Amino acid sequence: MHSIHEITSSTKGLWYHSTFVLPHPNHPMQETHNAYDFPSARQEILKTLKVYYPACTAEEEEKILQAFSFGQKAHHGQLRKSGEPYFSHSVEATKILLAIQPDVETIIACLLHDVIPDTDVSAEKVEDLFGAKIRLFCEGVSHISKVQLKKEHHKEQHTENLQKLFVAVATDVRVIFVKLSDRIHNLKTLQYLPQEKQIRIARESMEVYAPIAERLGLFEFKSQIQDLSFQYLSPKSYKKLTKEVEIYRREQFGLIQKAIAEINAVFAVENMPIIDIKGRQKNIYSTYEKMRRKNISNVSEVFDLFGIKILVQTSADCYRALGIIHSRWKPMPKRFKDYIAVTKPNGYQSLHTTVLGLAKSHLPTEIQIKTQDMDMDAEYGPAAHWAYKKTKTSNFDRTYLDRMKWMIPEGAEKGEQDAQKFFERMSQSILSDQLYVFTPNGDIINLPVGSTPIDFAYAIHSDLGNNCIGTRVNGVIKSLDYPLQNSDIVEVSTKKGRTPNPLWLKFVKSPLARSAIQNALRKTNRIESIPPKIANPEKLIKNQGKENKSPTISAPNPLSLNVVIGGEEGLSYRYAQCCKPSPEKSILAYNSRGRQFTIHELNCSSCKKLDPKRFCEAHFIVKRRFRVLAKDRKGLMRDYSSTMTNHGIFIHDIQFQRKPGNIAEWTFVVNINSDKEFSELLKEIRQVQNVTETRKLTFAQK
Repeated sequence: MHSIHEITSSTKGLWYHSTFVLPHPNHPMQETHNAYDFPSARQEILKTLKVYYPACTAEEEEKILQAFSFGQKAHHGQLRKSGEPYFSHSVEATKILLAIQPDVETIIACLLHDVIPDTDVSAEKVEDLFGAKIRLFCEGVSHISKVQLKKEHHKEQHTENLQKLFVAVATDVRVIFVKLSDRIHNLKTLQYLPQEKQIRIARESMEVYAPIAERLGLFEFKSQIQDLSFQYLSPKSYKKLTKEVEIYRREQFGLIQKAIAEINAVFAVENMPIIDIKGRQKNIYSTYEKMRRKNISNVSEVFDLFGIKILVQTSADCYRALGIIHSRWKPMPKRFKDYIAVTKPNGYQSLHTTVLGLAKSHLPTEIQIKTQDMDMDAEYGPAAHWAYKKTKTSNFDRTYLDRMKWMIPEGAEKGEQDAQKFFERMSQSILSDQLYVFTPNGDIINLPVGSTPIDFAYAIHSDLGNNCIGTRVNGVIKSLDYPLQNSDIVEVSTKKGRTPNPLWLKFVKSPLARSAIQNALRKTNRIESIPPKIANPEKLIKNQGKENKSPTISAPNPLSLNVVIGGEEGLSYRYAQCCKPSPEKSILAYNSRGRQFTIHELNCSSCKKLDPKRFCEAHFIVKRRFRVLAKDRKGLMRDYSSTMTNHGIFIHDIQFQRKPGNIAEWTFVVNINSDKEFSELLKEIRQVQNVTETRKLTFAQK
């Protein structure tokens, strides 16, 4: 597939790869109305097929021509919103499909995929002319097309819709190849539809189809879907970024040419055989996501926006080429990734490194090194595994089938009735590493699976995360550690001047949120340490229901129990009598009057009757005191702090006193809820050099 960014060069075929033709932001893609060259399109399909499948028989070629003619006649008189003949869509989708080098059956199915739902032709007629498998493919694509995901869907409706999609895929994975091609062409012609429908289709594509394409190894398709969807979900950002990338690309073209020439020269001296060296460009949506995650304001700061791809003959050559590059140019620390030794779940293999000094530039250059087979697999996914190339059948080879086992869960073929259970298992595979949730305005936020409302808040802006005090998910109050699910609608409550709670580091999943919390804590000199889960919570609370800033703790345990509300300690509160919350439960604080709060369990039925805007995030915190005696030395406090940080313990207070005989006495107040972990901590501190004694203290002891 060609790109507007494709550039030819005399140096080993330099080319920039942006995956597909991006419509210029100021000139949306237009099509010629009422005119379509079907004969040329038909010949183009056959010509492309014979390039990658020279063993194509006359009978197979005739079947394709028959399907083409049949589809054209079936759709005769039908027009698209653009004014073009309806069948032109099926033909263009087939051209897109050819990028993954499909077998003949899949090509025929793509040409006919709209015949059954959109014409008077029956499924039986299709089966009579083209066989049961083609009918199965066409009906599968039709079933998927009926799935329309809307943000207002209830959770069960959402899972049922996704179940239809996956069941269709489970019958034959090639159904999804046709549907992805169909979806990409529809995205390319969205400008002819009403805005509301544009946004719905783009959101659905980003949420469902892009992850499926990625997990199938169809990176070309994934990038197209993301970029085309992004164009309609965030049109201003899309236009601005596309223009900036194009300007920067022109500036960098000369540097990439020089870099490739330098690498070629060094490899020639080292007698390093290579197949090809290519320039590579990150797609628009991936660039946007990286800039957002890293708070980057200029595309010139995206160091892997442009890179170099080196193709060699064997895996051993990959490592040899890497060694030559690292010996000649300085590699950047922590930027080397070996996906050959540790293959990605979707089968991706390559060596990635980033070096400084190429083309005498001060900017880093990302380099990918892989074999031609690895590159084929990365570019075309399943196309590298079509068994018909070897056996002239239309089945996958065993390598690809073994990798795709996750697509067909146990029970799918039997028509499992429980949609929720079905999707729970599927979500562990196809969406196992990413999550798509929505803002109240319908914007998509992409997060790691297991993310919480805190991750969501920081994904939008660091200030929103830092000032977060509560959340509602799908209109229901949830705790800030609530694990979000795909398609949840999330809104957060904030209060200016709040600071992040160190406890958040215990449950946030995204690197962005973790980094932002740590940075904010450093500014306020709060150590990034977190208490573990509470042990024996029933022993901790006395006098529940009485207003108390710090409830009395049952003696003689050296404990103090408190509730942190919206990131603040010391606020006045009381325990609700309706649910009598205990420390092992998730809780919320309700602003009853003024600065007084009532603490409820998260799932308390009384909360449904109260004003949701007056709830704040809250959690229990358990403090303990202990004392350490040691012969003083340089670095003693550093060792204490390191030990507690390694245990994930938040230090509330430190007091120091020097005793006779050069003895240093340290008294600590820490968050640590488990008796067992408290004992283990003291045992480990006793191992610190020069420590002579550790002692648990109550809060009454001096």
